[in-house]
Amino acid sequence: MTGTVNFSRRRFLKASAVAGSGLIIGCYLPIGGRLAQALPTSTEAFSPNAFLRIAPDDTVTFVLHKSEMGQGVYTSLPMLIAEELEVDLSAVRVQFAPAHPDYYHTQWGPVQGTGGSTSVNSTWTQLRTAGATAREMLVSAAAEDWGVSAEDCEARSGHVIHPDGHDRLSYGALADRAAQMPVPENVLLKEPEEFRLIGRSAPRLDGPQKVNGSAVFGLDVALPGMQTAVVAHPPVFGARLKSVEAKAAESVPGVRHVLPIDGGVAVIADSFWAAKKGRDALQVAWDEGPNAELSSEALWRRYAHTAEEPGLVAREEGQALKTLQSAARHIEAVYQLPYLAHATMEPLNCVADVRRDGCDVWAGTQFQTLDQQAAARITGLAPEAVKIHTTFLGGGFGRRANPRSDFVSMAVETSKG
Repeated sequence: MTGTVNFSRRRFLKASAVAGSGLIIGCYLPIGGRLAQALPTSTEAFSPNAFLRIAPDDTVTFVLHKSEMGQGVYTSLPMLIAEELEVDLSAVRVQFAPAHPDYYHTQWGPVQGTGGSTSVNSTWTQLRTAGATAREMLVSAAAEDWGVSAEDCEARSGHVIHPDGHDRLSYGALADRAAQMPVPENVLLKEPEEFRLIGRSAPRLDGPQKVNGSAVFGLDVALPGMQTAVVAHPPVFGARLKSVEAKAAESVPGVRHVLPIDGGVAVIADSFWAAKKGRDALQVAWDEGPNAELSSEALWRRYAHTAEEPGLVAREEGQALKTLQSAARHIEAVYQLPYLAHATMEPLNCVADVRRDGCDVWAGTQFQTLDQQAAARITGLAPEAVKIHTTFLGGGFGRRANPRSDFVSMAVETSKG
């Protein structure tokens, strides 16, 4: 089969105990020093593509462009690249990718996102090819060093083995030379019977972090000088703010600002509890619009009426209706299921730092591209000036893949305001 190259216990915010009461937004206000980098950066010598970094110290880093929300891509996707790269899965470090065109979904077009159970099938060839390309370049580097044919060398467990079997070079030792090798246009991918990792059980790479508490979710992000906002949302979809009386909220100790934003009213405070108490003290009047009278009962009636209307026929075989009408006995039942909310374990939250020259966003998100575009639109910045830092997601279920980027937009607008 061939492929073509395309290229101490974690600390929650104070909100964690009662976060179910509303959207939590962290907004970095420039009242202290400059914002520090959230993640350390390093210079890797060998970066054959956007997904892989091999450092001289033998560190293999996989840049994960999908969101880990419990479904296991933090392990399954590194497995794809490690299989072809010929490294042990346990040797691979994982780093979340930024928002960038290099990480667009291979099936959805120009958008970086995670959903629809597409992560493995959409990257099956992409990541295996990335791993195989790096492997071939490392083998070529070793062969050149030894003055032998690359076809006589073998990659195995993070090393290239000399054809006589006595000498070997680690990938880290080959990193500098491999970086000078031409990128092969086509690489040979393994046949299924050659797989060592794919199709076999493996410990989750994110397991230890989630056991020892070092895994960073959105609610774990805490920046110097950060304040917390809680949003009062309208009672129905489509409602608009008519007026807000903020005096009582502003008198709550710790409350700094009350800010009307698109989609609600943000109460900004020194802590979550102050922000929540301030939010609860607001006196808000809403124009509820056309959905003011909408109720579950009204929806059930609408569904029942729609069910009685003739529908589109996708396929017709036999004479089902005629047979049912002539049956001696009819059994009829109506089943109703309640509305199922996308109730994730981790409440929706986002941390935003809006500055004149840029914007940083930390969020458990499924749609990095759309979030970046939304933040750029709100701030007036170029998209490339908006940095999306994806964290672990405490559940997604599509709720964090909102095309409107609602929770990210509210955080960015609050920080900007």
